[in-house]
Amino acid sequence: MDDALYILDGYGLIFRSYFAFIRNPLRNPQGRNSSAIFGFFRSLLLILKERQPSHFVVALDSHTPTHRHQRYAEYKATREKSPDELKEQIPIIEEILAALGVPSIRVDGYEADDIIATYAEQCRSEGRRCYVISSDKDLLQLVDGPVRVLKPADGSFRELDRAGVFEEWGVYPEQIRDYLSLVGDSSDNVPGVRGIGAKTAAALLEQFKTLDGLYAEVESVGSKSQRAKLVEGRESAFMSRDLIALESRVPVGRSIEDLHLPPLNGAAAAPYFLKEGIKSIAEELSGGAAASKAAAGSAGLTGAAEQSAGVAPAPAAESARGEYETVTTFEQLDTWVGRVRAAGWFAFDSETSAIDAMIAEPVGFSLSVEAGEGCYVPLRGPEGEVLPEEGVRSRIGSILEDPSLHLVGQNIKYDYKVLKRWGVTMKNVAFDTMVAGWLLDTTANSYNMDRLAEDYLGYHTIHFRDVIQEAVDEDGEPLEVKVGRSGKITDGPTFDRIPLDSATEYAAEDADITFRLFRRFEPLLRERGMWKLFSEIEMPLVPILAEMEMEGIHLDVARLEKYSAELAGELVKIEKRIYDIVGHQFNIASTKQLQEVLFTERKLKPGKKTKTGYSTDNNVLVELAREDPVPELVLRYRLLAKLKSTYVDALPSMVNGVTGRIHSHFQQTGTATGRLSSKDPNLQNIPIRDEEGRRIREAFVPAPGCRFVSADYSQIELVVLAHLSGDPGLAAAFGSGQDVHRQTGALIFGVEPEQVTDVQRRMAKTINFGVMYGMSAFRLSRELGIPRAEADRFMEAYFATYSRIKGFIDEIVTGAEEIGVVKTLMGRVRPVPAITSRNRTEKMAAERIAVNTPIQGTAADIVKLAMIRIDERLRREKRASRLILQVHDELILECPEAEVEAVERLLEEEMSGVVKLSVPLKVHVESGSSWGELH
Repeated sequence: MDDALYILDGYGLIFRSYFAFIRNPLRNPQGRNSSAIFGFFRSLLLILKERQPSHFVVALDSHTPTHRHQRYAEYKATREKSPDELKEQIPIIEEILAALGVPSIRVDGYEADDIIATYAEQCRSEGRRCYVISSDKDLLQLVDGPVRVLKPADGSFRELDRAGVFEEWGVYPEQIRDYLSLVGDSSDNVPGVRGIGAKTAAALLEQFKTLDGLYAEVESVGSKSQRAKLVEGRESAFMSRDLIALESRVPVGRSIEDLHLPPLNGAAAAPYFLKEGIKSIAEELSGGAAASKAAAGSAGLTGAAEQSAGVAPAPAAESARGEYETVTTFEQLDTWVGRVRAAGWFAFDSETSAIDAMIAEPVGFSLSVEAGEGCYVPLRGPEGEVLPEEGVRSRIGSILEDPSLHLVGQNIKYDYKVLKRWGVTMKNVAFDTMVAGWLLDTTANSYNMDRLAEDYLGYHTIHFRDVIQEAVDEDGEPLEVKVGRSGKITDGPTFDRIPLDSATEYAAEDADITFRLFRRFEPLLRERGMWKLFSEIEMPLVPILAEMEMEGIHLDVARLEKYSAELAGELVKIEKRIYDIVGHQFNIASTKQLQEVLFTERKLKPGKKTKTGYSTDNNVLVELAREDPVPELVLRYRLLAKLKSTYVDALPSMVNGVTGRIHSHFQQTGTATGRLSSKDPNLQNIPIRDEEGRRIREAFVPAPGCRFVSADYSQIELVVLAHLSGDPGLAAAFGSGQDVHRQTGALIFGVEPEQVTDVQRRMAKTINFGVMYGMSAFRLSRELGIPRAEADRFMEAYFATYSRIKGFIDEIVTGAEEIGVVKTLMGRVRPVPAITSRNRTEKMAAERIAVNTPIQGTAADIVKLAMIRIDERLRREKRASRLILQVHDELILECPEAEVEAVERLLEEEMSGVVKLSVPLKVHVESGSSWGELH
C-alpha cells in the first residue's frame, strides 16, 4: 500500500455497467433493473482488491449545467436521454458509497472530468502517483509523469502510461486534446472538423505536432481535400478544443489527505445489496471488519467531515426515508404541540415567501421530535389559506417562546428573524446543526443541510430546485420556473404554490433531517470536548447576531453620493497622469494591455508568470513601484476604483426600503479560526487606516438622538500570544504600561524605549504581528525593504529577546504533526492535514495555520464571550443601547445620548473581565457621531 490517489470516473462506470447487461438485464426482487448497481460495485471491489489503495475518491458529474453548456448550447445535446431505469439506480449507488465509507465528490457547475483533472494536477505538483479509472478518452490528456489511466478491460484494468496512450491512439497524451479537436467526440456532441478521421488526425499531428502548428502551416498540408476541410472547419476545431479542455482548478473542498480510504463498512452496505437481490456482494461484505479490510486493503476514516474527526459511519437507519404528516386542522397541530412539550427537544423549520429574511413572510412550518418523523403546518397552499394565521401563531409561538423547551434548527438565525417580524421571538434556541457541523469540521466548503445529510447520514435530501418545478396556480396549471446558467433558480413561484403533498415531503424532511443531525452531532461535540464552546459561546451568539442584523445601521446616502463624485474626479486625474507618463491611452483595467505597457514598453522586470502572461497583481505592482511611477499610480487607481464600485456606489442600493438602514449578515461559520465575517455588505473589508476608508465609514451615522460607542481590544492577539507562550519578556512589555511595540524595539535594538526611532518601532511592530502569522525572514525583508541578512538578524534578536515564543511555536507545530489538529484556549479545533505534507510549500502554509489558529481563534472566542456578556448586561439593566456591528476586535453600539457614559463604563468592565489571562486585557472605548469619527 502507498499514498497514490485513485480517482474513479463515477458516472462513466455506472453507464458502462448498465449497458453491459442491456440484452440480459439483472433484476431485483421487485423486478426493477439493478444492472448498474451490480456492475459498478463489482468493478469497484475489484479495483480495491487488486490495487489496495490508501486514497480513493469517486468523481461525480454536476446536477447543474456546466461552463461547457454555457459556451456551446449543443454540448452533449445529441446524447440520448438516460433510461429511467438507469437514472433510478444512481441515487442508490450514491447511498451505498456513503454507507461503505467510500469518498465521493460532486461540485455544481463542473463535470467529473474536471474534478479528476484538479486532483491529478495536485498529485503531479506533489510528485504523488495518481491513477484515473476511466474508459473516457478525454481523460487520456492527463497522463504525464505520475498520472496514469486505468482502463477497464476484460474483467481487469489496463494501465496506460505515455507510451501506452500512443500505442492505442497513435498520438501522445499531450496531443489527445488536439486529436479530439480534429476528430470530434460524438458522445458529447463535440463537432471537431468534418471529414477528418482518426488516422488522418494522428498523421497530421505526427507531422505538425499541435493544432496551432497545423493551422499555422495549413497551406502545406499535402492533400487538397484535407486542406479544404481544415480551413472550413477551423472555427469548429478551436471551439472543440475549448470544450475538451479540462478545468484543473475546481473548488473541490477536500485535500487529497481527506480522501483516505477507510475499511469498508460492509455491515452498513450489505442491507442495500440484499434489497437489490445482489447476494454475492452482500456476502462478500458481510464478513465483518476483517473481510472489509481485506477487500479494501486500507485503513482510515469516513467522509470529509468525518476524516478530520474520527467519526464512525452513520447507521444504515439514518439514511432511510421518513414518514410525514400534513397538518390541516388545529386538532392535528395541538397534538404535535403536545408531542413537542413531552419531548423537550424539537426540530423546527420555516418555509417562506423569499430568501431575504428582512422581507420574507412565513407560508408554513415543520416540526420533528423523533428521527424518521415530521409534519408540515401550511398557512397557505395553491388553493389559498389552509390554517388561519392567528391560530397557528399562538400555537407555534407557545413552543418557540417557552424557555423550558429546546429548539433545534438549521441556520436558526434566518428563522429567528422571520419569526420575530411575524410577531414571535424565539427564547429557547439550543442547537443549530449548521454551527455544529462547522465546529466539527472547519475544512468543509459548505454546511448546508443537503451536504451535512450526505456526509453524516448518507442521506440524499429532496432539493428545492426539484420540488419548485411542481408549483401550480389556483387552477392547478403549472407555473414557470426560471433557471439561470448556473442551474440555480433566478425567478419563480413561492413555496405556497407547491401542492401540499409535495410541500410536506420537502418541508417535513427538513425538520426530520435536522433532528437526525442533532442526534448525530450532540454526542460528537461532547466526545471532542467542544460542547462547552458550542453551548456557552456559539449558541448564545445566534440570537445576538440575529438581533444585530435586524437592527442594522443607518447610512447617509447623500454623503456617499458626494464622495462618489469626488472619487470619479480623482480617478480621471490618475488616468491622465498615467497616460501622460506612458505617452498614450490604454485600458488600465485590462491585464493584457497593462502587461504590454509595463513589461514591453517600460521594460520593467516581470515577476511570476501566469497562463495569460506575466502577473500584474498588487503584490507584483508593489515591487515594481520601487522602480517606476506607473505601477504605483495603477495601485492607487485600483484601490479607488474598487472602493467606489464595492462600497461608495453599491451601499446606497443596499438600504432597506422599510427600515431605511443597511442590514449586513454576520457569518458565524465563515472562517476556520472562529472569527466572525460579514457579507452583503462586507463591512469588515473597508480599509481601516486609509483616508478613503474613513470617508466611507463617515457615511454610517446613528439614529437621531443617539451616538455610536466603540470598544476595541488593544492588541488582543499579542496579549493572547503572551499568555499562551508564557514568555516573561513579552508579558513584562505589556505590564510596563508602555507602547508594547516600542518596548519590543528597545529590547531588540538594545536602547531605552524613548530612544527607539519610528523606523525601529515599525520594524518591531511588523515582527510582533508577523510572528503570529509565521512570518519568515524573507518576508520580513520584503515588507520592510531591508536586506535579507538584516532581516535574519532582527528575527534572531526577537527570538532571543522572547525566547519562550520560539519554543511555543515549535511545540504547536510538533503537536499538530502528531495529532493533525490545533486548538484554541476554549477548545475550538481546526484540522491541519497538510502539516505532514512532503510538499514544502504546503507544509509551510500548514505550519503558519497551526501557529496562527490558537492565537487568532482564542482572540475570536474572547470577542464572542464579550458580546454575550454585554448583551446580557444591557438587557438586565434594561438599556435601549444595542450592539449593531462587530468588526475584527471592535464592537460598536448605537446608544441614546443619555446612556453613552454608562455604556462606556459597562463596555470597559465587561470586556476587560471576560476572561482572566496572565496579561490583562485592555479596552479602548470612545464615542462619535459617525463611524468614521471613531479611532
